[in-house]
Amino acid sequence: MGGFSPSDVNAYMKSQVPSNAYMSSGFSEMVLLLSLDFSVAYYFADWVGVRPSLLYFFSPKILVYGDTTQSYVLHSLAPQLSVDFAYDAGKLARLFVSPGLAYQAAWFEGYAAHGLGYELALGVDLSFGVARAKGLSLALVFREAKLDVSSGPTKSTGLYSPTPAVNTLDFSSVIFRIGFQWGI
Repeated sequence: MGGFSPSDVNAYMKSQVPSNAYMSSGFSEMVLLLSLDFSVAYYFADWVGVRPSLLYFFSPKILVYGDTTQSYVLHSLAPQLSVDFAYDAGKLARLFVSPGLAYQAAWFEGYAAHGLGYELALGVDLSFGVARAKGLSLALVFREAKLDVSSGPTKSTGLYSPTPAVNTLDFSSVIFRIGFQWGI
């Protein structure tokens, strides 16, 4: 999970809430980005390997004001290829740096976007068992992915004010990633 601020999406959601409405809880902006990842890594040397991945990003938001509840979800599906550079820091830990490139397909409220996203992961693998076959991976991931909208609703009118244009779906973020590894 991590933090982000998709400005066009946040402006769109804010326009859906009446200006005189009282938010029962929270605020109207998306700030939390969640990620589910599946990857396989192959190290052809002790310190370098490749990692194809499939990433699913999503950010749910529920707005509650008065007797009204509205829910939104921003989604992205992204196949990614990364190069892992690792350094064995001892029997237990391996430090790594992993730059990656992903092709993202994203959607939100009838808007769709696709394009390239870039990622840099810095972390540590805490491995247990024979030949580092099992363990835990912790990483801080920096992502840049501001995707131009390629299609959307033909007419965009808000419930209480003109809806601002959603021109980009922005997944630029800082994510803390926890992973589990099994190896052979």
